[in-house]
Amino acid sequence: MPEWTLMTDPTTLRVLTSGYQSWSEAELRPLTDTQARATMHWMVEQGNDPGYPPSGEAGVWRSHTLIALIRPDGGGWVGCAQDATHTFTHWEARAGQGQVTLTCTLEGPDVPVVFEDTADVIGTVERLSADLATHMHARTPAPLRVWSSWYSYYRAVTFENMLHNARRARDLKLPFDVFQLDDGFQAELGDWTEPSGWFGGHAKDVPAALKELGFRAGLWLAPFLVSPNSKLYAAHPEFLLQDDAGSPLLLGNNWGGPYATLDTTHPGALAWLRDLAATVRGWGYDYLKIDFLYGASHPGQRHDPAVGRAQAYRMGLEAIREGFGDGFILGCGAPLATSVGVVDAMRIGPDVTPFWDDESRRVLLGDGSTPTARNALHTSLSRWYQHTWYQPDPDVMLARAELNLLWPHEREAVAGLLDVIGGLRASSDPMDMLNEEGLALLLRSLEISTPDRPRTLTESYGGAVTHFTRGTFNLTDSPVDCQRAHTYQPVK
Repeated sequence: MPEWTLMTDPTTLRVLTSGYQSWSEAELRPLTDTQARATMHWMVEQGNDPGYPPSGEAGVWRSHTLIALIRPDGGGWVGCAQDATHTFTHWEARAGQGQVTLTCTLEGPDVPVVFEDTADVIGTVERLSADLATHMHARTPAPLRVWSSWYSYYRAVTFENMLHNARRARDLKLPFDVFQLDDGFQAELGDWTEPSGWFGGHAKDVPAALKELGFRAGLWLAPFLVSPNSKLYAAHPEFLLQDDAGSPLLLGNNWGGPYATLDTTHPGALAWLRDLAATVRGWGYDYLKIDFLYGASHPGQRHDPAVGRAQAYRMGLEAIREGFGDGFILGCGAPLATSVGVVDAMRIGPDVTPFWDDESRRVLLGDGSTPTARNALHTSLSRWYQHTWYQPDPDVMLARAELNLLWPHEREAVAGLLDVIGGLRASSDPMDMLNEEGLALLLRSLEISTPDRPRTLTESYGGAVTHFTRGTFNLTDSPVDCQRAHTYQPVK
């Protein structure tokens, strides 16, 4: 376990961290602050790495793959793994009396790790993360513009909802490339080829209908998760990750309760994943959003105990890629660096929501991975450098005024996030809810941009990276330097 002792005053330093998976917090904070840890275990399972969770201690910061310590002059220290194919790299910075101890723990086979003292932390973070992308043969295709059914209809989506919005988008000449059907079409988690009772059709018939309207078809799956009520769970319990007693392990809390996850070291589970991906590709989907991917790397008893968590996850992801061929794959809820080279795009923060913050869950329960507009900005902005790993997905623009508690300036902040991060563009508004102002905001948010970069890490308005060359975000709840709370202020 490599360890470095830095003889420096920890009260003068900031720390840049990146959480384990898409929704796990990425932050820029004073080193002596406290890294939050969710108080409920299922929140840790669903939003962090239960094998290496946030510390919950003052002056102790954990990060995955990359970490940086920033001095007041903009210099500092950067540590970054150079490969994540079969290994999770865990960093910990611990403030002491007049010194900082930095440790690096490798969970898996040895991989090259770089640790540098630098006069330019921003540039070094970008260079070392780009080196990792090169070593792992990152896929970074052109960004796509996507409409998703999720924030319009959630699980109540129907076949007709999809076609109605596609027709309206065509009539309005909106520049979408893909219409993506999200959660709600399937009977159960695991029973993906059987329709739900309310969808009013079958997912296999959607692509042809969208093609007639001029759009590519996208589909959402949570391919590693299995509902205890599903036919897959009953038919193949041997495909599932086991607990210490040899029963299917249940984790998380969504869809009304906990769920099981596939053991991606089991040959039968891998064959099932390849077949599922090939099946939906055969239906005509060439865009696949795969979600809740952390399930394959959850601690548990595996069919092959010699395979570590990172390698098990990668095996499952590669099985999906093999089945789906050269189609576009967007990962979500996924261990980030271990996905490089397999996925085309990656969600880099929590879900955007039609409200700014869930302060009770974030502050009182310590869960910064929960879906909110504030959390999406906070974490996505602090991962600006990951555009070399995949096409970054900072989630959707919610441009509608109806069924939306975001104020106009907060919606502009979300638009600023999309512009700064670059990458994928996505929307999820019911077309009938968009007035003239909403349509204008939507069109602006669909304009493809190149990724921006920070102008400083020594200052921020909130515990994240907020000062970019194109503009500044204020993620706090109060005005700062004459900038209103919850806003993005472009450089004039």
